[in-house]
Amino acid sequence: MNKNNITIGITAYNEGQYLQEAWDSVVNQIDECWETIMILDGGSDKKTEKVFDDISHPSLRKIKLRENNGPYHCRTLAINNTNTEWYCHLDADDLLPQNMVKNIHVIIDKYPIIQYIIGRCLYFDNKNYHIKLHKGLLDSRLAYTLPFNGQSPIKCELFNQVGGYNESFYRGGADWDFWLKVLEADKKGKIIDDIIYERRYRKNNVGRNWVSKRHKMVKQLIEYHPKYFSEDDKKNICYSKSYEFAAREKRSIGQRKEAA
Repeated sequence: MNKNNITIGITAYNEGQYLQEAWDSVVNQIDECWETIMILDGGSDKKTEKVFDDISHPSLRKIKLRENNGPYHCRTLAINNTNTEWYCHLDADDLLPQNMVKNIHVIIDKYPIIQYIIGRCLYFDNKNYHIKLHKGLLDSRLAYTLPFNGQSPIKCELFNQVGGYNESFYRGGADWDFWLKVLEADKKGKIIDDIIYERRYRKNNVGRNWVSKRHKMVKQLIEYHPKYFSEDDKKNICYSKSYEFAAREKRSIGQRKEAA
């Protein structure tokens, strides 16, 4: 491992100018001790490809794929090509707050045994924003929803220890399954009150895509992680609880946007 302890992985597809904004949020970090790996998935549009080609930096490595592999294949590729202990993921249409790297370095220096960090996430668009509040570390709520940002920073060894992302969820939802595996493995992490990720509201982003497939995903999650679901949940594919959590989150977001 080198002196930089954090790699920021950026995966891009059809984000266009948003990719430049994501990159700028990395370059503008207060703490400059970072490396970046940027991956362009195959079949991306010309605008995104041009932005990708034009970006350069001494601490940046780039990989351009010929075929389309999906977001979690690209993220796995980024993690597997990381040269640092910690990995922080950034979707190409999102941003990092300027003090993210600094805050993460403070935490990992203070708590060297932890393997993941959960912080607050700011959701935004051109007019509104709200901050998603976390409510504790990993617990049984993960059976019904992902109650924090799935791109939370992790140690690379943690990714390998729990088997990485399940290929069944490569096209969406792999974060949810991954964090259930972390819960099963009883790994140590730290929760902080700082905002460490800024997620853009966008109709065709990865998160919105997998929500539309929630039924199938929950059914698979029951198969892979049966001990977190009651017999009634398994019989009914936990429709009510899963959708109740999703609806509650949606209402909460709407109320916060109105307040803003």
